[in-house]
Amino acid sequence: MKKRTKTLFAIYFAYFLDYFGYAIVFGVFGPLMLSPEFGMFSPETTVRTRNLALASLFAVFPLMQLISAPIFGDLADHFGRKKTFLTLNIGATFGYLLSGLAILSNHFPLLIISRFLTGIFSSNRTICMASLSDLSPDEKSRSNSYGVIATLGGLSWIVSMLVGGFFSSTLNPAIPFWITTAFSCLSLGVVLFFFHETISKKESFIFEPLRGIKNITSCFKIKRLGSLYFFYLFMMMGWGINLLWLNPYTLTRYPISHQTLFILLASTGVVWSFGSSVLNKILLKRYHSQEIAYIGSIGLLIIFILCALMKSFLPFAVCALLASAFGALAWTNALSTISLKAPEDIQGKVMGISQSFGSISLLFAPLLAGGIAGVDIAYVYPMAALLILISIGVLSLATRKSRKPHESKI
Repeated sequence: MKKRTKTLFAIYFAYFLDYFGYAIVFGVFGPLMLSPEFGMFSPETTVRTRNLALASLFAVFPLMQLISAPIFGDLADHFGRKKTFLTLNIGATFGYLLSGLAILSNHFPLLIISRFLTGIFSSNRTICMASLSDLSPDEKSRSNSYGVIATLGGLSWIVSMLVGGFFSSTLNPAIPFWITTAFSCLSLGVVLFFFHETISKKESFIFEPLRGIKNITSCFKIKRLGSLYFFYLFMMMGWGINLLWLNPYTLTRYPISHQTLFILLASTGVVWSFGSSVLNKILLKRYHSQEIAYIGSIGLLIIFILCALMKSFLPFAVCALLASAFGALAWTNALSTISLKAPEDIQGKVMGISQSFGSISLLFAPLLAGGIAGVDIAYVYPMAALLILISIGVLSLATRKSRKPHESKI
């Protein structure tokens, strides 16, 4: 029991710090790219060019994640979770360090390169999810564990928004990346000393650099998962547009200060944590994970439509906060459902495939949002709502195929 507690601590700690590094860019990159005062581009650079530059920064990361996450997922199944954890932490540390240097020198190409590097070594959260699957054999414990993970993600988001907002607006936007580099080193030490291997039976490993792309077709070979993966893809694309463009959308549409914006961004993390912990636990007493994912997605559809209609900041902010609650429910229970329907001996692979679909969604989301924002940023949320609507349709089909008379708890 003591060994399990230490391992859970290491998983949760690593996830918190890794998510901090993942989230820090959402509070920094928007103003860095769109505000001339930061000096990344010359003052005469057009808004369209700045939006496209922001889209490329956001898109590079998931592109590399698409290639690397399945490889590291398989490595974790073959060589063990711990060795993979350590490798990822070392690579990510160098990536964050390079990002800070690029921002300090106002060197956009170097910043792109740093995002390539951090994208390659960004699979810590995938290994965390696989390790939790090893330690959580049944539906309730697994959904609860994923709820804890989502809560930690929300708390990490809050801290990253406050850190990113304060240091980037008052001192220099490179400082949040120095802090992230230090946190990555700390995570490395925690995994090294507290994490105990969670698997005993190790799978064979064959190096395939295009495994992520192959996973898109191979997911259909795993019974009952194909439709769920495509639900996850479209849901994450819709949610990703909100996640990536909430900052620039708010700055462009409403006359608010950077401080007010960062308070909003931090508050979305509070609501996300509430949704993934308190609200999720309440719903789990009555519904299956797949049904809660459906509830979360419908909520996102309604909220995104409302976001598009809001003319003033305060009602928009309320909608943005509600979106975080529904997004937490949809994300947590989509992954829980996928994991529960997969064989136990390939959880690393399954989470790697999930990461592939998540990476594809966050690859296309900024490209769509960047292109739309370059025309008129008002169209961003209607596009997000359309993608969520498609995801609901896919999930409805998946539910209809798999539903049995005795499965409902209602």
